[in-house]
Amino acid sequence: MRRLLLIMVLALCGTGLSTAYEADTLTLTFLDVGQADSFLVQAPNGASMLVDAAEPGNAPVVSTYLAEEGIAHLAYVVGTHDHKDHIGGMVQVLSQVTVGEYLNNGMPLSTELATDLRAYLVDRGIPSRAVSAGDSIALDPANVTVTVLNPPADRGTDPNEASIALRLAFGRQSFLLAGDTGATAEGWMLAAGRPLAAQFLKVGHHGGITSTGESFVSAVDPSIAVATSGRVRSLDLPGQAVVKRLQENGADVYLTASSGTIRIAASRDGYSLETVLGPELPLTLPGTALPPTDRNFDGVFDDVNGNRRLDFADVVLLFNHLGWIATNEPMARFDFNHNERVDFADVVRLFNTIGN
Repeated sequence: MRRLLLIMVLALCGTGLSTAYEADTLTLTFLDVGQADSFLVQAPNGASMLVDAAEPGNAPVVSTYLAEEGIAHLAYVVGTHDHKDHIGGMVQVLSQVTVGEYLNNGMPLSTELATDLRAYLVDRGIPSRAVSAGDSIALDPANVTVTVLNPPADRGTDPNEASIALRLAFGRQSFLLAGDTGATAEGWMLAAGRPLAAQFLKVGHHGGITSTGESFVSAVDPSIAVATSGRVRSLDLPGQAVVKRLQENGADVYLTASSGTIRIAASRDGYSLETVLGPELPLTLPGTALPPTDRNFDGVFDDVNGNRRLDFADVVLLFNHLGWIATNEPMARFDFNHNERVDFADVVRLFNTIGN
């Protein structure tokens, strides 16, 4: 895979990363909070911004990380939209810190969680405002440009498409946090003409197949893409088509379910990347030029050797590398018979699909 700058990937045991926040860096930490979002941004001037706070059950993960980093005050908190997997843990997390300003997407939902959050902000006297595309956030104006890319003034009716998307630029480094935006919002952002190119992309909507379209990926052109998902991926996230699209565009793809918490510390000219559990998502088998493909994106990975057809060579490759696949690949990708393991029965299942 392409490397534009030095990457240091540290696979560590335990629940934390090896070092604390480094001064004079723009540090983004993608917290391992299951099928949800929560990211901590730490600016070169020491100011911090929290983007989303996961579901209620994972709020302690967020609070614990803030405490470990010594953060008692958040200059900004961003609720990208009012869905449970983004603002569900917000009240619990905010009760442990002070907050300068809360930013929302201007589309309040009437759910109990969203209503309680708005009441909490009022009770605590925390200022709250809606942001729109073109706004900026003064996290560290002397060093970091934070631009709101979405939602537009006309937000539509879909809370996901109205998610707050942010672009952060620091020297030669840039991040794009896409929230739960999908194809519609990507079209808005492309049409607006604002800079989208970013070395680091937080993939939209947990890597769902309705997001991260070809035109958007081409415009962003990331070197590193991070998708947030739970270890039990009943929703089949991230979608294989999305992962393959990103990889073929030259990005290394990381998944919080596989890598755990991921922290990127960017200087003006370089960066380091640390993970708690492991490296980028492995998809390319030994001796093959392309990732395994699933022609119908139905979860059956029929073209194992990447020659764009299903034939006996795929069965041979799977058989010859069965141990490697079982050790290195997420089980769901090759568990064709859904018996919760990758074994010879999957080779037989693949063989039986030839010609069908």
